[in-house]
Amino acid sequence: MRLIVPAMALFLLSWPAHAQSDDLSASEDAYHFLYWLGTGHLSDYTEWWYFNLYDSSNNVQAIFSYLINNPLSLQGGLFSIGVSEMAAVAYTPHGIVSEMDAYLALSFSAKYDAADVAIGNQNAIAVTGPDTYRISGATRDGRMVWNLLYQREAPPWFAGQRVSVSADPWQLMSWLVYMPRAGVSGTLTVDGTTFNVSASGYHDHNWGEWNLNGVPWNWAQYSQPGLTFDLGDFPEKPGGFASLDVNGERFVFASGQYTLVHTQWEYDPVNNLIYPTQSVFHASNGVAQVDVTMNVLQSEPLAAPVPPPRAVIYEQTVTYTGQAWLGGRPLSFTGNGFKEYTGIAQ
Repeated sequence: MRLIVPAMALFLLSWPAHAQSDDLSASEDAYHFLYWLGTGHLSDYTEWWYFNLYDSSNNVQAIFSYLINNPLSLQGGLFSIGVSEMAAVAYTPHGIVSEMDAYLALSFSAKYDAADVAIGNQNAIAVTGPDTYRISGATRDGRMVWNLLYQREAPPWFAGQRVSVSADPWQLMSWLVYMPRAGVSGTLTVDGTTFNVSASGYHDHNWGEWNLNGVPWNWAQYSQPGLTFDLGDFPEKPGGFASLDVNGERFVFASGQYTLVHTQWEYDPVNNLIYPTQSVFHASNGVAQVDVTMNVLQSEPLAAPVPPPRAVIYEQTVTYTGQAWLGGRPLSFTGNGFKEYTGIAQ
């Protein structure tokens, strides 16, 4: 077990405009809570491991999130006690199924040398190698059950360490894109129908102290063989970072080097919010330029069971159409991926 803060100091603004991808060990994707002891807002500490898959052959997409909030059950956080949560969404030909199952923080366990995580008796991440994870789980209502192998196919990116996500200086988040692209195999059962998955996927990891119910963000992710695109944007900071990796050469864009404009919207009558159905991204850092249009296919809102104001995360499947100029070299790409939009319901 490693009990010292990693020596790596990867702050986005110190990155060059283009760089080789990070060489990271599996321990960087492990639990980080002990490294934050002594800070002033441990009741707001949150950490999660996120996975998705896009299975075109079965026309099935899914996301899975293993989360812990306020591990020590301190007063002053989002809830009066610490909670862990297993959230899952499946987009199938028969409709969308989603579930957010809450557990006591005591039901959560994780290691500090690898991303071995467990929530309750059924939900787990098991690391079988630095490039290979197995995730498993089941929703309490029995509608979703999964057992999936993730094998990394693209180099990782440590997007930011203790990055400010709010005007409040204590609100800090770290973001590690450990598997910008992965091959995914295994089974996913939704409402009694089992899909034998052979798909592309993605895995990232967030941790830190921030108001989980009050900091909005935009997130986007797309991959194809030899290319990955990732975006984490905090509109109220303002702040954020984006990356395009082509065959291991990474082009990074800081918040002042890109724009994200939502150009089409729909209304959510349940949460009394509008959410984007088309978004346009433009970035230039002097070495590379990227333009991406994101057209939403399906959206599913997720929100914690707390009174307003509360954050509502729209989990979206998306068609990506992009063009890039990398040192004068043109590149175009198109395909399907994921994005998130967070609104604050009043």
